[in-house]
Parts: sequence; C-alpha cells; structure tokens
Amino acid sequence: MYARPRARAAARAPRAGTGGFLYDARKNTTSPSAAVQRTATPSDTRTTADRLRRDAAAELRTREARACATVCRDVDTMLDAEFAAQRASGAKIACAAGCTFCCHQRVGVFAHEAVALRRDLRQRLSASEYEAIEHRILANARTIDGWTPEQHRAANLRCALLVEGRCAAYDVRPSACARYHSLSRARCEHAFEHPQDAGTPRNSRPALAAVQELGSALESALESALVDAGLRPVKGELHQTLRALIEDPSPWQGITPSSAP
Repeated sequence: MYARPRARAAARAPRAGTGGFLYDARKNTTSPSAAVQRTATPSDTRTTADRLRRDAAAELRTREARACATVCRDVDTMLDAEFAAQRASGAKIACAAGCTFCCHQRVGVFAHEAVALRRDLRQRLSASEYEAIEHRILANARTIDGWTPEQHRAANLRCALLVEGRCAAYDVRPSACARYHSLSRARCEHAFEHPQDAGTPRNSRPALAAVQELGSALESALESALVDAGLRPVKGELHQTLRALIEDPSPWQGITPSSAP
C-alpha cells in the first residue's frame, strides 16, 4: 500500500496584474514576467484534475498497456486544449514543430508513461525504425548512468525519441513534455547554448502561469490516481525507465526508477 502523495504546493503567485512568470523547469524556479490572459479559473482546473484522477485510476487498475496510452493521451489533450485557448486569447507561445531546444533536457516519467511510449513506438514504427530508437535509448541510459542529475542537466543530451526534428511518440508524450512551453524562442536558444547556467535566472524562460498551474494540478492528480490504482507515484529518468521496461516488460507496474528526475 503506497502512501498518498502530499498536496503539491501552490505555484508562486504572479505580481498583481500579471498572469505569467519566468519559469525554469530544470530547477522549478519562478519569477514574475509579462502579463498574459488567463483562460482557466481555479475551479475549472480543479474539476479537470478531479476528472483525470478518477478516469486515470480506473484505467490504470487494468494494468494494460492500452490503458497507459489512454491516460497519457488524456493528459496531453487537456494541456493541448489549454494551449489552444491561450493562443486564441492572444498568447504568443513560441513553440512550433521543428523547435527542439527542450528535447535535450532531463525528463522524468512515471512508469505508465514509459509503457505508453514503448507501446506507441512498437505499434507505429517499422522494426528497423524501432530498433534504431531502442539502441539510442539504451546508449543514452548507459551515458546517464555515469552522470549526476546536475551533470545530465548541463549536458544537452539529445532525447532518443527525437527523429528528424520531431518526437517519434508525440501523441503519448510524457506530461512533463506536454506542459513545457515558452513565450520566447530566443530564451530557449540561449538556455540551450549555455547549459552550464541551468537552474539560474540567466536560463529562465517566460511561460504562462495558467498552463503551469494546470500542469501542476494534473501531475498531482496523476500521482493520486497511481496511488488509487496501487501503483508507485514516482518518476524516473526517461531513458533509464525505458531501459528497465525494455529489459523486463512483464512487471512494468513494479518498475522502480533508478534515479529521481
């Protein structure tokens, strides 16, 4: 029986009259930024998170790979809807296909997210395409084994799932990737070119507070859903967790991440 995760601390409130802040996901630091229009109310966010917790727990109790993919798609759809609403309200989100600066960061995933990724890759790709990605996953995992998390964050290691400038499993991408965004491509490029400054104000980026708050609420809901389903509400590094699944896919629900994100 796993202990229920503590409620996640509320995001730091933006300055009066603003709805955004500079946010560095590598160290989870925030500071005020330019004003952005808010589209979701706290009540909307709670309702969405409560629905995710209920539905995800029901799916994950089945211990089926299909259910893992369903949960991931649900989370991605919720975040995509918020991004679309923000864009419709005038937010200048810089993210676009082919922009891959964030695909060189350290990413933490839940076990069910790793299951969904592997299932999607194996179903959609040819055998040779999948084998090439699996080879990169294992190579990256071995490299990361020799690093501290800080060294990894400063390394700009390319994600093994990045193929020709696009995510090979975008439709079931982890929640950490789905919520990540920026209002400035230039800031992302600067952070990519200066990885030694990870976790400092020099590498912070402007982001939307409403999206960050929704992302945090959905993450807390996922943690609770995992507990409700009798699973571990913990994350491991993307490549290392995928390697554990590749080496022994049968007991995926018992995967113990080899390191924290």
